[in-house]
Parts: sequence; structure tokens; C-alpha cells
Amino acid sequence: MHNCTYSKLFLAAVTGTAFYLASPTAMAYNTGHLNTLRSGVKAWNSMRAAHADVVPDLSGADLKGRNLKGADLHNADLTGTDLSQSNLGNADLKHARMDHAKLSDSNLMKADLEGAELRDADLERAILDHATCRKARLKGAIIKKADCRNTDFSEAELAVTNLREAYLANANFEGSDLSDAYLWRANMSGAKMKGVKVSPVTVLDTGKYATASWAEKNHAVFTGASEPVSPGNTDNSRKNAETKELQIQHEQSDSSQQAARPSLTGENRRNHYRAKENKTPSANIWRLSSGGPLVVAYDRQQFEMLKSNALKWNEFRKSDRNMVVNLKGAPLDGKNLAYADLNRASLSGAGFRKADLSQGDLRYADLRGCDLREANLQHADLGEADLRGANLWRANIGRARFEGALVSASTVLDTGKKATPELAERYGMKFSAE
Repeated sequence: MHNCTYSKLFLAAVTGTAFYLASPTAMAYNTGHLNTLRSGVKAWNSMRAAHADVVPDLSGADLKGRNLKGADLHNADLTGTDLSQSNLGNADLKHARMDHAKLSDSNLMKADLEGAELRDADLERAILDHATCRKARLKGAIIKKADCRNTDFSEAELAVTNLREAYLANANFEGSDLSDAYLWRANMSGAKMKGVKVSPVTVLDTGKYATASWAEKNHAVFTGASEPVSPGNTDNSRKNAETKELQIQHEQSDSSQQAARPSLTGENRRNHYRAKENKTPSANIWRLSSGGPLVVAYDRQQFEMLKSNALKWNEFRKSDRNMVVNLKGAPLDGKNLAYADLNRASLSGAGFRKADLSQGDLRYADLRGCDLREANLQHADLGEADLRGANLWRANIGRARFEGALVSASTVLDTGKKATPELAERYGMKFSAE
């Protein structure tokens, strides 16, 4: 196809005379823009140069696995776009809108993301070596296990980001906001931290929380604005949340009876994602029987998904960050749950005897009364978890994180001893007299 044909195709997309119809069932992205990009980076860049005033709309498009090396995508709308496993090396993504975009396992080496909007984007295992993310907005993004060596994050918004096990050697964080960020086991060697903003719930690479003394030593700024959430102080809030959940579940009808949602297009999609940021977590809908709601201790759909494949479970959780996880009393003895995302999950009374929970994320989880005997908890994060009454006898807790976890006299530790204030302090836990 000749360049003149590409030009006609792109112009048709710009004017709206072809490919894109304004209808309730239309795709979010501009079909003409998408087809032009799929035709090749060379043709795409030529069209962008010829029509510099056009803002490409690729929001929600499927570009998974594409070779977009060197693509000119500055100012483009890529909200919710699937760019996972794609090659975006040397791409121009300055000021691109990429909130909720999927970029896991993608190559962004030497890409220019200055001023880009990447809130809640998924960058797990992405390669950002020598990329520029200066002044980028990455609040809530997942950058877990990403290769960010030599990456410029200066003045970037990185609050509430997940940087666990990320390779951050020689990265520049000067002037960035890392308040509430999660950096446990990240490689921070040579990273520049001058002027970085941290808070009491910023988890450092050591697994410890940031402190004023740490900030002073590293020339950072300690805000002191927020405090770690202690499970011991959340009983009322948890009960209120559970009560609210029950109310919502009774008010909701079966999902099959709900009206079809209109497709999201353009600005509507962006507004939808922005609204979700402040949305109260949605409750799971109970399965209905002839006699009304079938009340079970745990969500059966969640249970089946978790026990069958923990990695697919993690992808499921990524699709709805506000999902309420209810696995109270679930029988998960002996299951392979390595790497499972059980952050803030309701797991009280669940059975995990001899289960593999290594590398798992169990932060803030309700583990009251759980059977964790002989479980594999190596490298698992149980920070701020509620372990009152839990049994960890003979559990493998090698290099696990327990910072701020709550225990009581009824908690059995890995040694078989009951928890005491002295033992709790040794583990970095908090002791509750109940």
C-alpha cells in the first residue's frame, strides 16, 4: 500500500468520514488511527508528521505483542490500551495518556515518557532501562520486577506504586513522590534519592517503613502525613465494611439481570477510569438459588480460580483493583499458591496447612485463626497482616516480612511457642492483649 493510500485512510479517520461511527456500540479507539498504526511505524510516523495537530485516540485498543519501536505516540490517548509484550523501545510517549494501560513484559528501553499519565498502569516485568519518566504520573502503577536501571524518575509521581523486586540500580528518583510506595526487595544500588518524598507507610527495600531518620540520612523528605494501618485498629472499620458489603449484596440482583453497559468511548472512558479511583470497592454478587441468596463462608468463584492457578488469579485481581476478596474458611491445604496476590484479603479461618505461599503478597490480610502449619512462607510479605489466633507451627518463614503484623497470646509461632510481647518485637510484629 502506498503512502498516499495511508494518508487517505488517516484523513478519513481524522474527519470521521470513515471507519469510525458515533454509536453506542462503537469502539473506544478511533479505528482509522488504529489501522494506520497497525500498518507500520514508518507509515504511522509519516502521518503524524503530516498531521501534527491530530491527537491520536487509541484508547482501549489491543496492541499486544506489536513492534512499535520508535513510534511517535506523543500526546496520544492510550487509556486502557493493551500494550503488553510490545516493543516500544525508543518510542516517543511524551505526555501520552496511559492510565490503566497494560504494559507488562513490554520493552520500553530508552523510551521517552516525560510527563506521561500512567496512573494504575501495569508495568510488571517491563524493561525501562535508560527510559525517561521525568514528571510522569505513575500513582498506583504496578512496576513489580521491572528492569528500571538508569531510568529517570525525577519529579515523578510514584505514590502507592508497587516496585517490589524492581531493578532500580542507578535510577534517578530526585524530587519524586514515593509516599506509600512499596519497594521491598528492590535493587536500589546507586539510586539517587535526594529530595524524594516518603511517608510512614513507604515500605523500603529492606522491608522496613521509612522514618524521619532514614529520610535525613538519604537527603529525602519525610512527610509524616500518613500512618501505617494496624489491623488491631481496624476491627470497627472491617466490621463496617463487611456490613456495607452485605447491604450491597442484598441490594444487587444477579449480574445476568443487569442492563448491558454502554461501551465507553473517548472522554467517557477516561472519566470512567478516573471515577474508579475514588470508587468504593464493589462487592461480589451472591449466587442465587430458588430460595434466595446462597450464603457461603467464601466466594466460590474466587476460591476455584485461586486454587487452580495463582498466576491467573493475579491477572484477575489486576482487572479489578477494588475487588473484595472473601476466602474466609476456604480449604486451601496443600495448594500451590506461590506468588499469589492476597493483599487485604479476608482469609480468617482458612486452611493453609502445607500450602505453598512463597513470594505471596499477604499485606493487610485478615489471617485470624488460620492454619498455617508447615506452610511455605519464604519471601512472603505479611506486613500489617492480622495473625491473631493463627497457627504457624513449623512454617518456613525464611526471609518473610512480618513488619507491623498483629499477633496475640493465641498466635502459635513457627517455633511452636505462643506469641509474647518480647517475641513479637523480635519478629517486627505488634502484640495485642485482646
